Amino acid sequence: MYEIEKTERINQLIARTKSDSGVAGPELAKAHLELGKLLGAQMRPFFPGDTTIVAILRGGIFFAEGIYFQMGCQFQTFDPKHEKFVRPETKHVILVDSVIHTGKTLLPIRQPDMAVACCVIHEKAVPIFEEQLFTIRVSRNSYVGQKVRRQSGGVGPDTTMRLFNTL
Repeated sequence: MYEIEKTERINQLIARTKSDSGVAGPELAKAHLELGKLLGAQMRPFFPGDTTIVAILRGGIFFAEGIYFQMGCQFQTFDPKHEKFVRPETKHVILVDSVIHTGKTLLPIRQPDMAVACCVIHEKAVPIFEEQLFTIRVSRNSYVGQKVRRQSGGVGPDTTMRLFNTL
């Protein structure tokens, strides 16, 4: 697992992305985009000509765009609710989502030679992706994302709803 080294700027962006920050819409999307660029700058050994970023829709789109803008590789999207996954033909494939809670969205499509990138991953999911994982942070927090503004008990604001300002 590769977890990005925390700088003052990265810590500021992480604070914006946390579920209790109250940040949503374009400001949250911009934070995901910038974090993607920062992670993309440190992702090795991926080369633009033989790498495809696969943004997991909808929550992974802005973070994936940041990685894509930084790396200058190929880009595609995948909607796990409505599409059958077709592996890109490039040597390297990086599956990108904003949040990985259990990993169940990625497990059916992940292959041993693919990398996975995310803004945050729950600590219990880390072992599933261990050597393939690039992340901004690991979290102990766990809740079910729903259309709520504040986290309470086992329910909290859904990241995708926050990104698209639909809470």
